[in-house]
This record gives sequence, C-alpha cells and structure tokens, in this order.
Amino acid sequence: MTASHVRVGLISTSWFAGMFHIPLTQSHEGADLVSICGRDKTNADEIAAEHGIKNVHTDYRALVDNDDLDAVIVATPDDCHHEMAMYALRAGKHVLCEKPMASTVAEAKEMTDLAEHSGLVNMINFTWRWMPFYTYIRELLAEGTIGELFYLNIAYSSSHGIEHQGWRFDADRAAGVLGDLGSHVIHIATLLAGDVTAVSANLQSYSDPQTDQTVPDNPANTSAALLMEYANGVHGTLHTSAATNLGNRGQEQRVEIAGSQATITGVMDMFNPDRILLSRRGEDEVEELVVPERLWGDVDRTAGKFDRTLEFYRKMSVGPRLFVDTVHQNLQSNPSFRDGLHVQKVVDAALESDRTGRKIEIE
Repeated sequence: MTASHVRVGLISTSWFAGMFHIPLTQSHEGADLVSICGRDKTNADEIAAEHGIKNVHTDYRALVDNDDLDAVIVATPDDCHHEMAMYALRAGKHVLCEKPMASTVAEAKEMTDLAEHSGLVNMINFTWRWMPFYTYIRELLAEGTIGELFYLNIAYSSSHGIEHQGWRFDADRAAGVLGDLGSHVIHIATLLAGDVTAVSANLQSYSDPQTDQTVPDNPANTSAALLMEYANGVHGTLHTSAATNLGNRGQEQRVEIAGSQATITGVMDMFNPDRILLSRRGEDEVEELVVPERLWGDVDRTAGKFDRTLEFYRKMSVGPRLFVDTVHQNLQSNPSFRDGLHVQKVVDAALESDRTGRKIEIE
C-alpha cells in the first residue's frame, strides 16, 4: 500500500459488482481498483474497459498473485467465498467478502481463524446495516426509548425468486433466500437484540417458473420463517421471502420492536420514503419519526429513494468505502468475519431445524 492508496482487486463481474462494488471502490480517493476477475474473458474485458480497470483475469489466483494488491473483494456466488477468501488471506491480502460468508460453519470458522491470526482486515458486506433507517432505530434503542426490549420481528420480502432462477436458488450452491436476504436480517437482528442462542425454522420453496425455464434439480428455499431466541431473553421472528410480489416497492423490510415503554414499527423499501412509528405506553396517539438529516451526510435528499441510496453508499464510509478506510487507518474490522460466523451459525441452525423439525441451540 502506498502512503495514499489501497490497491484493490475485485473477484466478480456480476451486475451487483457493476452497480455497487466497482463505483463505490472507485469513489474513494484513497483506493485504486487495479484488477478484476471473471470467468468470461470477453465480459470481464468489457467491464474493465467501461470502468477503466487496468488488469483483467479469469483465474482469481492470478489476480491475487500478480498485481501487487493490498486488498481483495470477494463478491462471487456463495460456494466460492471460502476458497477465494482463504487464498487471498494466505497471500497476506485484506479481504471484504460478500454475505453469507461461506457455505458452512466449518468454512466460516476457518476463514475467521485465519483472518484473526494474520491480523488482516476482514469484513462482510452486510449492506443494510449502514442505512440511516437502521442507524436511527439503533440510536432510539440505545437511548432507552422503548424501555426494556421484549421482542423483535423483522420481515424482508422480495420477488426475485418467484421464477426460481440462478445459483441463489440452487440448494447445491447456496442456502436460498435464507442465505441471501436472511443473512442480512439475521445480522440486523443481532445489532438490535444481541447474539442468537436458538432457532426454530420452517423453509419452503414456493415458485412459479416460466414454461420454458430451467429450474435447479435441487431447488432452494424461497421463503424462510425463523423463530429466534436471544442471549438476553428476547425472542421474536424473522421472515424472508423471495416470492412476494411488491409492485413499486421493489424490496421491503418491516421491523417491529416492542418494549416495556413503547413499540417501534418501521417500514423501508427501495423506492418510497422510510416510515418509523413510535407508540408510547399509555398514549393513544402514534408519533411518526423522521430519520435525522445528519445520518444522510451531504446526500441530495431531493433525489428519488433509489438514487439517494446509491449516492449514500458512494459518499459515506460504508461498504467498500469503509473497507478502504479500515485498511488505511488500521481500524477494527466491522462487521468482521466473526460477525459473519455468527450469522452462518444461525443459517446452518435454521437449515438443520427445518430438516429435523427441532429447535437448534447455537453455541
């Protein structure tokens, strides 16, 4: 790493890499995105040319070994994370990995142990944790607004699994919507209620494929309902769905947090204004709260919700930009691989609970 720049390589040429990882990394004045890797050389060359990325690879090991990198972003399908992150860590590279961090707890633990032993920056890209919506809710809880926390319910819905397309819904490669959207809300739940100690789960594979569509031989879940227990005695539910038609909402997250003195109810989707309602004990009137302007920084609040969100990620120290800051300033990795390991334990426990019909305790 030079005095002013972190040299970054990206292993991914997906649409999400083009929308998120590439522009966010390049928006940081202290980062140089010098390499990209994708299996399709023609596609990788086109993306590199579009974004001014110098080096193109089709083998992730060549990217790690040949380009004098400081850091690597692993944004590939879930079943590739362990192998690629371990290779980068063994080469002494800081790693930002997409969620969920691995396919099993054993893989996630191996990644965590190596990252912590090496002293390298290790982060998981739990994108929603940084949104002002959740930051404000966390502030309200920290201020004691609801009193003693009783229970927490979160629902995260989308429609991208209705036709059961892609590797995310192939159970031989990924954990379905449980791993996809579920890893996000499990992480959010730990921020709001603490560590998870037990889970009971029911997973279903609802879909309506097109007549000419190829469906995976082993379809993964598109609906995951979890009953959660936390170390502090709180309980609640998490439900993630990739089979919910939402129209102009795109994706939607609903949060209900009940306490001894008040209840917070929040709704956030991709295109409409956030709503947070506060219902205080003994009061009939419901107060509508507004996310403070300070949490948006200098983002243009007149822009549409989707564009405003993208601008937030391009300007604030979040996601890949926070990864670069953490490497630059030798900060504590947050969210770290250890955070990802805890989420992986919940995902694996949910899969086991669904298989066995039992509540699964989490160490």
